[in-house]
Amino acid sequence: MKSVWIGLSLLLFTFSCSNRNTPENVAEDFVYNYYLHADQEAALLLSHSLAKEKLKAEIERLRGVREPNGALEEQRPQIKYERLGKKVEDNNQIFFRYRLTIKNAGTSDARRNAVILTELIDGHWKVVNFDEYSE
Repeated sequence: MKSVWIGLSLLLFTFSCSNRNTPENVAEDFVYNYYLHADQEAALLLSHSLAKEKLKAEIERLRGVREPNGALEEQRPQIKYERLGKKVEDNNQIFFRYRLTIKNAGTSDARRNAVILTELIDGHWKVVNFDEYSE
């Protein structure tokens, strides 16, 4: 049993020390927070420029429909995502494209695509814009 705890501790330590400051990880963390968990505040921490403005406006619009713990009052759909591609504009800007599969209770699955633009700003990768479109 002791070896299990040691192994788990090492795994957690390794994960916590991993470098999340890469364009891939920032885009992935953004999708995870924004789309899967509807956590605009967490996504805001990964954002800059236009993406930050969009999120601040959305947070303000949703202020009245959020519960005190920050969750939306209505039931959130189940969302799965997969990265479809990556396009390097230059060494400081990288686009990522994701497919979102959205499952609402009692309806058929919907598919949307998301585009995430990351940029290296002052040594940190940030999401500077994001958008969605239908397939």
